[in-house]
Amino acid sequence: MINFLSILLALLIQYPFLSQAAEPSRSEQQESLSKSEDTVGKKIGEYRLIDQDGREFNTSEFIGRPFVVSFIYTSCTYICGMITQSLSDAVKEKQGRFGKDFNILTVSFDPESDTPAGLREFGSGFTKDFTHWRFATGSKETIDKMTRDFGFFYKKEGSHFEHMNMVSVVGAKGSIITHVYGTEFKPKEVLTPIYYPENFRKDEKTGLSNLIDKVVLFCSKYDPSTDTYRVDYTMLMPLILGIAAPLFIILMIVHLFRGSREVKRPTS
Repeated sequence: MINFLSILLALLIQYPFLSQAAEPSRSEQQESLSKSEDTVGKKIGEYRLIDQDGREFNTSEFIGRPFVVSFIYTSCTYICGMITQSLSDAVKEKQGRFGKDFNILTVSFDPESDTPAGLREFGSGFTKDFTHWRFATGSKETIDKMTRDFGFFYKKEGSHFEHMNMVSVVGAKGSIITHVYGTEFKPKEVLTPIYYPENFRKDEKTGLSNLIDKVVLFCSKYDPSTDTYRVDYTMLMPLILGIAAPLFIILMIVHLFRGSREVKRPTS
């Protein structure tokens, strides 16, 4: 009990200092956004991947109906899970039509660490249908080419990755319809381009500056004093506190209950 409280107190004390990391500069964000937006309307290539069951496949198998592509790595502490959960919410929104109207492909950009078994374990937290939602990875060369074709930026920084927070909607003929940016998005943000792709012409994009003001683009933040990126702990704190608060209440109840049982009865 004391150890838990000490850890929680330490986190709360450090929180104001951890949140001081500056965001990537506006020009850096705009450059990353420009590269991703430049891929809208372009036809994607064919990429040889291996899925959560160890089966090799080509992404051309997805052509024929719209599909959503997300890039993650399974050891991501928080953000990749949030993005994947948002996709799961979109699937729930269209329960009876998932697999008929669209599919999902989640690709790990950490092939050195993410095995098929690890991908299945990660994916199991969000879906039971691995037929229409596949979790996969590929060789470093394949991942580099695929992420480049989608305009997805990622870079390894120590034991974690700095990466853009986005998913991509691909049309039935294999061209990128649009990208959805941010860590949490509503089902309609993914479903609308699937069902109404004509509303997403390349010349009708939201202004890049407007996007930068509205969404969290990266899972880590840039520290100009050291010219490096570091984990954005402000994103981790809601998760930590979300776990800590109910656990604290449970421990308090257990502690009080045990204390009441340990009170000695008066002797006659």
